[in-house]
Amino acid sequence: MGKFYSKNYWSVGFQSRLYDRLSPESYLESMRRVVAFLPEGKSLTLLDAGCGSGLLLRFLEARIREGLVYTGTDLLKSGVGQALLRAQELGIADRVSCFQSNLTSPYPGDGQKFDVVVGHFSLYTLASNELRLLALKNLKAFMKMEGVLILTNPSVDYDADSIIEQSVRLVRERHGILASLIKQYLVYPFTKAIGLRFIQKQLSSGKWQAYTREEFSQEMERAGFAVQHIEEVYAGSAFIGIGRLA
Repeated sequence: MGKFYSKNYWSVGFQSRLYDRLSPESYLESMRRVVAFLPEGKSLTLLDAGCGSGLLLRFLEARIREGLVYTGTDLLKSGVGQALLRAQELGIADRVSCFQSNLTSPYPGDGQKFDVVVGHFSLYTLASNELRLLALKNLKAFMKMEGVLILTNPSVDYDADSIIEQSVRLVRERHGILASLIKQYLVYPFTKAIGLRFIQKQLSSGKWQAYTREEFSQEMERAGFAVQHIEEVYAGSAFIGIGRLA
C-alpha cells in the first residue's frame, strides 16, 4: 500500500469512524477480556494509553456509571476528539477526559497516578525496542503502587483469516445467522482488505512488532513489571498480559 495510506491509516479511520465500523468481533472480544481483568471497586481510575477513538468506552460504560474515572490519551487529535464525542453519546462525559499525547513522552497531567493502565494494541506500532521500553516506563510512572497494567499486543501468529473466522462465529452466537451473514459478506471483506491485511503486512515486514509469548513477558519484565498472567486473544493473533510493579 502507498505511503499516504500508511501515514494516514489511523487518523482517517478514527475521524470517519471507519475503524469502528470495520472492527471485527474478535477485536471487540479482546476488549471484553480487558474489562474482565479490571480489579473490583467502584472508584477506580483508569488510563487508556493509545485510546484511539475511545472504543473501549463501549465496554467500560457500566463500570464508569458505577464510579470508574476514565482518562484517555492518543497521539492523534482525531482519536481524542472521537473518544470525547463517544463519551458524550454514551452519557458518561462527566467521568471521561482525554488528552493528545505521545506514549514516549511524559503524561501531560498533574502527577496523577492510576489504579489501572491499559495499552490495548498501542505499543506494538512503536518502531524500536528502545521506544517501547521508554513507553512502558512512562506507563509505569503513571501507576499507583498497587496498580494493574493490562497490555494487548499482536503475536507472531497474527492471521487475518483466523480473526475473520472467529469473528463470524462470535457474531452468529451472539446475534444470529442473519447478522453473521451480513458481517461475513458485506462488512468483513473490507475489514480484511483495508485493515487486517495492512496490519499483517506491517507486522511481517518488521515495521511493527509482533511477539512470541516469551518476548511479550520479557519486554514487560525489562520495564520493571512482574508478569502475573498472559493469554492468547484475538483468535490466537495476540496476547493479553497482566502486570504489576515489580
